[in-house]
Amino acid sequence: MKLLLFVLFVYTYATSAQYRQAMEDLNDDNFGQTLLETIQMHIQSDEPVGNLVNMLQNLQSQVEKVQTKSEEQHKRISTNCYINLGQLNDQIDNYKIKSVTLKSYIETLNPNVKQSVAMVERKQKEIDDYKQELKQAAQKREKEHETYNNILDNLEQALFGFHQIKQAFNQFIDSVQKGQRKFESFVEMKQILKQVKHTYKLEGYKHFVQLLQSLSKQTSEEEALKLAIQLSTILKQIESYIQTERTREDQADLSRETAYNDYKAQIADLLNEASKSLTEMTGILDSQSNELKQSENEKKEVDVRLQNKMKEFDNIQAECSILDQEYQQSTKQRNQQTKLLDQAILLTTTSLGQLKNDLLKHAEVY
Repeated sequence: MKLLLFVLFVYTYATSAQYRQAMEDLNDDNFGQTLLETIQMHIQSDEPVGNLVNMLQNLQSQVEKVQTKSEEQHKRISTNCYINLGQLNDQIDNYKIKSVTLKSYIETLNPNVKQSVAMVERKQKEIDDYKQELKQAAQKREKEHETYNNILDNLEQALFGFHQIKQAFNQFIDSVQKGQRKFESFVEMKQILKQVKHTYKLEGYKHFVQLLQSLSKQTSEEEALKLAIQLSTILKQIESYIQTERTREDQADLSRETAYNDYKAQIADLLNEASKSLTEMTGILDSQSNELKQSENEKKEVDVRLQNKMKEFDNIQAECSILDQEYQQSTKQRNQQTKLLDQAILLTTTSLGQLKNDLLKHAEVY
């Protein structure tokens, strides 16, 4: 008997404690308060308690269905997030690898391009030097040829002058020998010589003038005739000298022309080879520059895509995180609702009398 009373006491105490906890939980939650208000409305009506229990159970079933759908949706969303983030992460890794690879390749190309630029500049300078040498050689040759023409012109005029002198002198000697003129007239020959200005610098001219002066002072026709013959010989020597100088100048100019042509051909060959090398170097430089530019543009494009993919990754990750938080929050809320519905069903099925009294008291207070 004592044991039965003790068990009844413990059960009553436990039931009372469970009832108080359930009421506290329901009153501390908005959804729980709504449930209590719904229970109160049913208690005040004439509807059977079974209807109230069925309504609460149906509501609990709906909450569980919503939770099940939410879990399925969350699973799909989580799977999609995992797949999308995984794909994006793979793309990001690929872009990072490609960016690093392009950066390394660009760093390799840069020294090659700089070296090619330096080689092209050196080769261009070499070509410019060859052109300058050709220009200087042409200018030198032009001056040499101009000097040659001046000398040749002087020699031609001197030769022409001496022909005139020679012809006049021979005619004069002939006329003297025939007794048509006198030796004192040799002073006239001196005047003829002075008129031929190009003869002043010729070898033998000074000696010829001295003899001519001596000839003009002679009183003996025999001595004068000897000097005249000597002068005639000197004239022939001077004429021969002029012809020799002319031939020598022709040969010297021909030699200079040959040397210039040989030098010009040699430099032209070097210039041609340098130009071919420059064309090849320029082609290599253009190819390297284009490759470098393409690599730089490609790296920029890869870096932009990398940044976009990283932003897309962050956005999707943030969106997935928000959806997960919303799911966790709604799940927590529905779990709480399920717990409160369990407590409301328990109260209506085990403690309806006490619940009715408490709700009526609560209604009278308000």
